[in-house]
Amino acid sequence: MKAFITTTSFGFIATDEEFCIVDKFLFEEKQVEILQEIGQKRLVVGEVDLINRLSGKYDEIIIETNKSRLVYSDLDAFDKIIVEKTTDHGKYIRGNLDDVILSFLDVDITGNLNSVFNDIASEKIRESVKTNDVMIVETINSLEEIEDTSGKLIERLREWCTPYLPELDKLHNHELYAKIIATYTSRESIIESGVLDNTHISLSSDYNVDISESDLGIIKSFASSVYSLYETKNDLENFVDSKIKEIAPNMYDVAGANLAAKLIAHTNGLENLAKLPSSTVQIIGAEKAIFRHLKTGENPPKHGLIFQHPSIRGSNWWVRGKLARTVASKITIAARKDAFSNDYDPGLRVELDERIEEIKKAHPFPERKKTKKEDSDKKGKKSKKGKKDRGKKKKRNKRKLRKGEYTY
Repeated sequence: MKAFITTTSFGFIATDEEFCIVDKFLFEEKQVEILQEIGQKRLVVGEVDLINRLSGKYDEIIIETNKSRLVYSDLDAFDKIIVEKTTDHGKYIRGNLDDVILSFLDVDITGNLNSVFNDIASEKIRESVKTNDVMIVETINSLEEIEDTSGKLIERLREWCTPYLPELDKLHNHELYAKIIATYTSRESIIESGVLDNTHISLSSDYNVDISESDLGIIKSFASSVYSLYETKNDLENFVDSKIKEIAPNMYDVAGANLAAKLIAHTNGLENLAKLPSSTVQIIGAEKAIFRHLKTGENPPKHGLIFQHPSIRGSNWWVRGKLARTVASKITIAARKDAFSNDYDPGLRVELDERIEEIKKAHPFPERKKTKKEDSDKKGKKSKKGKKDRGKKKKRNKRKLRKGEYTY
């Protein structure tokens, strides 16, 4: 005889092979806590009691659950337990849930379900905010959008001001450019302020272009908006820097604040990043190149976002692949320490720096790739040498055979 246990939002329902309800355990108290434990794939006390009651009457107990069967290994009825993700009895209970509730419930659980689910949702939101992953993900996404927007707007501001201030085209610092226009605007004010004294750029007093005060006013307003974006960007970068130091100090040491935050944002959380193998961490952000490699057979990418690591970006091209593997492995170790153990290990950065120096010293020059002709010549020499060796062996065996020394 078989019994089937189905988990519902109000309790555990046990049915027999005829789809008749034979036993139950209802969540009359601590409903929120019980549902949270079930969501975390833990064994609930009421479920254990129900299994023990059924074990004396049935030969097999089939449980519809996502938990592993090993979770029930401590129970006396473990040999009778079978775990399945979906059963026909579970589908029957869910399809006729209203009739099931009305048939045997003597407490008002249905009216309480909405408030219970609201409490569970609120608790999950609080837990997600506590991890600080949400703040980092949203902040780094905002930073990327601000970088895109400010890049387009500063280009527009430069084109706007070029006829009036052509000398400032030599100023490559976009933030300083926007600050000068927003603060001083007119040629006379810029010259009098002396803000360009340390930039090796000077404004000619002979250059004279008529521009009205209203035009200068609108340029000043636009430049002020652009400069405020740069200030916001600096504030967000400082915030990300402090957050990464707080929740992922090992990643901060190994990857830096900006790269660590981008990796966490790309994987939607530090824990998700920690679960990935280093080979995947190495190519995070290079998804388009991966699909192009799979589709067209081009060479696979050697690195993704971790190219922003200074040891990779500033190195010679022929060692970037080796450095990317090394950096990715250390980032993976650092992420796992931050996510699961919370142990700060300053030795990770030391080991990474030592390994990077070893790779650079071992490969000071690019390795020359062999041409197809050289490969074919090498194969040809090997085949000729093999033929000669086989010929000599045959002759030697013939001589032994004639002398009676060769045995099969």
